This record gives sequence, structure tokens and C-alpha cells, in this order.
Amino acid sequence: MATDLAPPTVAVSERGLLMRVLGFGWLTILVGAIAMAATYPGRTHGLGMVTEPLLKDLHLADADGRVFYSSLNFWGTLIGALFCLPVGWLFDRVDRRLILVGNLILLGLSVLWMSTVESWEALFAGLILTRGFGQSALSVVSITIVAKAFQPRQVGIAMAFYAILSAPFHLILIQAVGWALKDDRYDWRQVWGGIGVALMALSFTALLLFRSKPAQTSRDDIAIDEDRTGATIWQALATPAFWVVSLTISVWGMIYAGVALFNVDIFRERGFDQSLYFNVLSLVTIIALGSKLFFGWLVNYVSMTRLLAVCLLATAGSLVGLPFATEEWHAYVYGVGLGIASGAVALLFFAAWNKMYGKRDLGRIQGIAQMFTVFASALGPWIFSMSKRATTSYTFIFLLLAGIVLLMAIAAWFTPVPNFTEAGKRVPQDRDENVPIPAPEPRLATAIQTGEPAQYKIQ
Repeated sequence: MATDLAPPTVAVSERGLLMRVLGFGWLTILVGAIAMAATYPGRTHGLGMVTEPLLKDLHLADADGRVFYSSLNFWGTLIGALFCLPVGWLFDRVDRRLILVGNLILLGLSVLWMSTVESWEALFAGLILTRGFGQSALSVVSITIVAKAFQPRQVGIAMAFYAILSAPFHLILIQAVGWALKDDRYDWRQVWGGIGVALMALSFTALLLFRSKPAQTSRDDIAIDEDRTGATIWQALATPAFWVVSLTISVWGMIYAGVALFNVDIFRERGFDQSLYFNVLSLVTIIALGSKLFFGWLVNYVSMTRLLAVCLLATAGSLVGLPFATEEWHAYVYGVGLGIASGAVALLFFAAWNKMYGKRDLGRIQGIAQMFTVFASALGPWIFSMSKRATTSYTFIFLLLAGIVLLMAIAAWFTPVPNFTEAGKRVPQDRDENVPIPAPEPRLATAIQTGEPAQYKIQ
């Protein structure tokens, strides 16, 4: 009798030890981290390593030429940000392995072609393509590969490992390119062309990814295809949380881009030498790694928007404090605050969209959010440089941005967090749990089969 009353179940198949280890998604995290490092030639610090020899080669090394190149780079970044939109749309419809392969090959070809430019027109086209396929599109692909592979309760810690693992790959690239360019061992065109070839070779890392397959269904059992649950792009855009999280993190990225580019000059204005700047930068890096792990665990227990508010408060405090710093320990306190905030903000940006909106349109949601951050990061250095020229100091822009960040923190604290992933709780929170799962209610089953998003919570 009890058997007759028991709900139908969807059994989770047993897996061997190897598949249980791989089932957490370590290979996915590894591939995502490598892909994020591969965005290097499309980012400012990557382009910056070949900027000087490039300018000399194209006769743009004088003051006017540098201003002209900065304008090309600025507009190339803004136009390249638009690449986030189509790649996000494709990611929600096409096998992730094909997207990764295509993106890496196109970026590699763009970098390879850029190594042959002889005119400013060709350089501008090269900047648009490397920024577009690198900083914009490949960033979306890298983050979404990992975000879409995990359950909401797993995605925080998975993204923490992803962010930490990408750091050594970035360092390896920087050291390798620096060695190649040092003492003119190789011409910048040879180095840049070699990077293009390496990027195309990295497309083989897509073979490490498993194809996502929807769970099997039978006459009596209905499986939940997780990639079809959650918010549509329009539902996500209709929530205040999307705009608060995406815009506040974008503004934070704008501030960080400006500070990072002019940090030496900012410290010099306070009477600090370059060695202190490097010490503080090392401190920021170390603390940011720990912050990613801590906030990756904390996102399962504290509201995403309130965590963001805390990060913004730490940022506001750092921005207010540095212009009045007179002692070395003041600079280290600034570094601690910035390190906590930078690690946490990066982690929240990686994990927020899956946790709030599910996987249905995650690629497009991530793409729009990434586009905003690219736009903002392009404006950061310009805003800081204009403020310094107008006021002869960075104090005004620091205090102004501190006030703006404080207002954003208040807005984030009171912003409700949507939960479009509730239907996904019908699947185990841990992939390795071997437990029966109640079959979905008829109303939910119909929504899943027809592809309609669930718009209500299941009690």
C-alpha cells in the first residue's frame, strides 16, 4: 500500500570512482581557466606588452601618435564589447565545445593577422577583432562554460577555484612574452604571431569537455533538463537585481581599471615610492585569492546583493582613505580593503547569474553583463586622466567615486534577489548524490516539455 502512495522517482545512475571525481567538473574548471587566460592578447595588459615596439614600428611613438593610438584602442574596445551579445546567444543554442573551438580559432587568426599590419586602418581592425574575440567573447565563453556546468549551490566554490586557477596561466603567459621581448630576442610581430598560433592550438582543449546530455525520460518518469529551467533573458532584464548587480560591478570595474593603470602615479602623489606600490600590489593579489574562496563559500548562505553591498562599502572606504594616506601602513590598509573587494566582486560577477536566473538563457545574460563591464573598463583610465588634468590631483575623483560607490552599496543592500532556479531544486544539489528525486508536478512537467520558464515556486 505504501508503495502505491510513493511518488514516481527519477533514479540517478551509479558511477565509478573516476566518474564521480570528474563529475564535480574539475576538467570543466581547468578548460574554463585556460580559456580565460587565452583572453590575454585582447586585454589591456596583453596589448600593453607589445605597445611600445608596435608604436615604433608604425611611426606612432611621438606624443600625437600615442594619443591617436589611445583613441583607436578606446573605440576598438567599445566596438569589441558588442561581440558579447552574439556569443551569448550562440552559447544557449550550440554545443559549448564548438563555441570554444570557434572562438579560439577566430581569436588566433585575428592576433596572427594583427602581427602583419602596416597601416593604422589595419591596426584599428586588428584591435577591434582582438578585443572582440578576446576580452569580450572569449570571456563570456570561459565564464559560462563553468557557470553552466554546476548547480546553484556548487557554482560559488567552483567559480572560486576557476578564478584562482586562471591566475597561474596568466602569469605563465606574461613571463613567456616578457622573456621573448626582453633585449629584443624576438620582434614583436614574431611574438604576436606565435601567440596567434598558440591560441589556435589551444582549441584542442575543447576535447576535454563532455557533451551535456539531457536526462533520459520514460513513460512513467520525467527528467528535468536543467538547461531549460530558469529565467528568459527578458525576465532577467525585468528584475532590479540584474541592473543593480551588473551596473554596480561595471562601475567597480571602471574604478579598478583607472586605479590599476595609474597606480604608480597615484602612490607618487601621496609621497610613496614605487617599491611600496609593488608591495601593496602583491598584498592585493594574495588577499584577493583568499577572498574568492571565502565568498565562494559564503554565497550559499548570504544574499548576493548584500554581499555585493559589503564589497562596495569596503571599496568606498579604500577610495576615501588613500587620498589622505601619509604613512606606509595606510597604504597597506588600502591594499587589504581593495584586495577583499576585488576578489569578492570578481567571484560575485562569475556566480551571480546562475544562482539568480538559472541556466536557460545564461549565455545571453552573461553576455550582456560582460558587455557592460567592458564598456566601463574602457572609460576608467579616461575618467582618471581627465580628472588629474583638470584638478592636478587624483583626490577629487577618488572622493567623487567613493560617494557614488556608497550610494550603490545602499541600493544593493535593499535590492531583492530573484530566484528563477527554484524549479531546478527538483534535481540533486550535489551531482554525486545517489538519491531518488520526486517526479515534477504535472504543471511543472508541462512547462519543461514545452520549454516555457517556470514562474512560480514549488513548495
